[in-house]
Amino acid sequence: MSVAPPDADDALPPPEPAWREFARAPLVPFALAASVGLLADRSIGVPLAAGLITAVVALVGWLSTRATVPQAGSVWLLVCTSAVGAVHHHTHRHTFGDDDIGRFTKDPPTAIRVRGTLAEEPDRFRPPRHDPLLTVQRTATSTGVLEVFAVDGVGSWQPASGRVRLAVEGRLDGLHCGDVVEVSGRLTRPDGPHNPGEWDYRSHLLDRRITADLRVKRSADPVVRLEEGWRASLFGWLAVVRGWGTRALEREVPDEAGLATALLLGDSTALDREEWDAYVRTGVIHVLAISGQHLVVLGWFLWLVFQLCGVRRRHAAWAVALFLLGYALMSGGRASAVRAAVMVCVVCGGIVLRRPVIPANAFAFAWLIVLGVSPTDPFTAGCQLSFLSVFVLIWGCTRWLAPRELTPVEQLIEESRGVPEKVLRAGLRTVWEAFAISTILTVVNAPLVLAAQNVASPVAVLIGPPLVILTSIALVAGFLVLIVSPLGAAAWPFARITEWSLAACEWVVGLGDRLPFGHLYAAAPPMWWLIGFYALVAGVVLFNGTRSRKLLAGLLVWLVFGTVAGLIPRSSDEARITFLAVGHGGCVVIEAPDGRVLLYDAGTTVGPDAVRRIVAPFLWHRGIGRIDEVFLSHADLDHFNGIPELLRRFPIAQVTLTPTFSDKESPGVEAVMAALEKHGIRTRVVVAGERFRAGDVAFEVLHPPRAGPSGTENVRSLVLLVRHEGHTVLLTGDLEGEGQALVTSRPIAPVDVMLAPHHGGKSANAPRGAPEKPEAGVVAAWARPKLVVSSQRAGTPTEHLSASYGAVGATVWDTPTVGAVTIRSHTTGVTAEAFRAGETRVLTRGK
Repeated sequence: MSVAPPDADDALPPPEPAWREFARAPLVPFALAASVGLLADRSIGVPLAAGLITAVVALVGWLSTRATVPQAGSVWLLVCTSAVGAVHHHTHRHTFGDDDIGRFTKDPPTAIRVRGTLAEEPDRFRPPRHDPLLTVQRTATSTGVLEVFAVDGVGSWQPASGRVRLAVEGRLDGLHCGDVVEVSGRLTRPDGPHNPGEWDYRSHLLDRRITADLRVKRSADPVVRLEEGWRASLFGWLAVVRGWGTRALEREVPDEAGLATALLLGDSTALDREEWDAYVRTGVIHVLAISGQHLVVLGWFLWLVFQLCGVRRRHAAWAVALFLLGYALMSGGRASAVRAAVMVCVVCGGIVLRRPVIPANAFAFAWLIVLGVSPTDPFTAGCQLSFLSVFVLIWGCTRWLAPRELTPVEQLIEESRGVPEKVLRAGLRTVWEAFAISTILTVVNAPLVLAAQNVASPVAVLIGPPLVILTSIALVAGFLVLIVSPLGAAAWPFARITEWSLAACEWVVGLGDRLPFGHLYAAAPPMWWLIGFYALVAGVVLFNGTRSRKLLAGLLVWLVFGTVAGLIPRSSDEARITFLAVGHGGCVVIEAPDGRVLLYDAGTTVGPDAVRRIVAPFLWHRGIGRIDEVFLSHADLDHFNGIPELLRRFPIAQVTLTPTFSDKESPGVEAVMAALEKHGIRTRVVVAGERFRAGDVAFEVLHPPRAGPSGTENVRSLVLLVRHEGHTVLLTGDLEGEGQALVTSRPIAPVDVMLAPHHGGKSANAPRGAPEKPEAGVVAAWARPKLVVSSQRAGTPTEHLSASYGAVGATVWDTPTVGAVTIRSHTTGVTAEAFRAGETRVLTRGK
């Protein structure tokens, strides 16, 4: 005989596991099936014909079995959905017309005139702040997307199609989405990555169906409007409204206009790179980029206003849905905003139709809408983070943080408390829940953020909740500013609230950015680990009870395993020396067999941004998290201006300089020396004749001497001879003139690989003899290399290099053509690998 526990009749049943809700939602299987099709085409490539045939066969199978064998019919319908997803992705990304603008691109870039329609509102970037680390200061620029319909041929215009990315050195004021323009510029083929780990710009443009770059230099004058077309375009009207809003915010909130414009209107050009990066580093960029959070706040505010005004629920639902859809489109139609707008619209639709809404069904419907609008959005970090956060928040946090049912005794105690105590306890619980949600979402999102941006932001746990409150206040107040700004002084109180809230946001973000260990840069976790992590997260969210606890334990073990695996010291039996393709500049990464990492130079004429785009991603791609030493060849900006950005991302043990480096009176040198001092980096000065080792790798300094020679910094460039297992690599910097004569006067044994002096320039690498019968130049005859690597700007001539070094049997590889060059030294010999060209050569065989 069993005895019922006390109050058994009053006990609530355990909450339903989330997976049951997803199992009941009819759209969830279709969302999963469409995702499988997208993944299949993205990863292995599904031929268009195969996808179409599969879709048709599956559709026929569904029609023939849906009445007789419903279960088989459902399977056929899911197969059809998956095939349609693959076809949609393939068509979006790979199917273009025969007259597509991409077919007009050539190498090198060609001058061209095109006519087209602005497919998007141009982004107008302000002139960046003065940067002492730039050789040429940047000016205001504009970018946009042009839907081409004609190309200037020989004597006549010929039809064309497709989309081109338009980049203009100047402001495209007075032009809007939908306007027809004629542009004269240089047409280029978008570049893929030149270095391992580098972001794939070509793939990014292809995701937007853009197949060419059109660049206009020095002025916006070559962009001429032929016809005003924005009035016939929905996005043109939305862009004009956004422009009016920008001017209103600049007038009413002048001190925080940029931040207000980014927050309220989704204008990513309103803040400069440093301001955006502060939000990225602290892990709170979502409070600026128009996302689901913004739409939920505004939707809640509008709903509250309508209820207070006595508007009927069905009418209010229509108004909220239409407003949020328009707001999402006006702010650029980002996947996160579309997701939020669609889910809110589904809820509003349930209110209008008086039907219950299954949240899982709304979630799947939003996913399908995003896939339908742009099948490449699901592969972006912003889209993934948006859906992931909502999934964990709705089906995880709401259950985990739900207050437990009180016992009868606890209920009596609660009823006996006074109003002030109840309010205080409720407030404390709200604060606790806010920080708990912030912690959960930060932990869950961290691996995905790390994979996309190589930064982890523990400080987001602390500053996330106050920033959500401050930006929500600023969002509502700023929205009221836009509404009442035509009334003049009526906007003043709302403008001040907006201004104070945003000023507080900046203060909180600045404080978080300065907090020690508030953010950490690191290599991205491997894909297999990410898949395992998020599979376990899904299990923890979808299941209840013992099963959920076991999955949580497995998740913790997986986290520890991934962390420990990332901390295992790197070691190898070979030395790797990689000449990165950074344009006109230099960065050579030396990886010793014992795991030590050394850099020779870190700079380029395009500025410090190259470290963020090229050097750091390569190091993280190689699993490198620490730099043991950086050699700076000389005090020219294009060889050292990446050091401050490098210091932000990596701990550096030591920086080695030439005797005259710090003596050069230059704002760039002063900035770098100040950065080294700020980070407490040890420096040393080396001179010719010094030798040192990094495990099995030996270094010999060939130049400069302790004093002289006189002249520019190039003549005192640091020359290093690197040895490993009897193989040699010669690093020359910008060596030329008297310095080059001094170095080549002392004979050395032939080297395996050599960095062409001064970026392959003719003055430092000129061949001797008559042009019709050139002979080896001074450096070529002295070093007698097997391979010469030239780190130079794209389009720079290389014929003189082939003539000079070819005379001694050397091969010349320039990094714009072949990409990064990796030299691998082993006891069996030396090999060279060209990343972009995909070529591997054996330079020396073992002896």
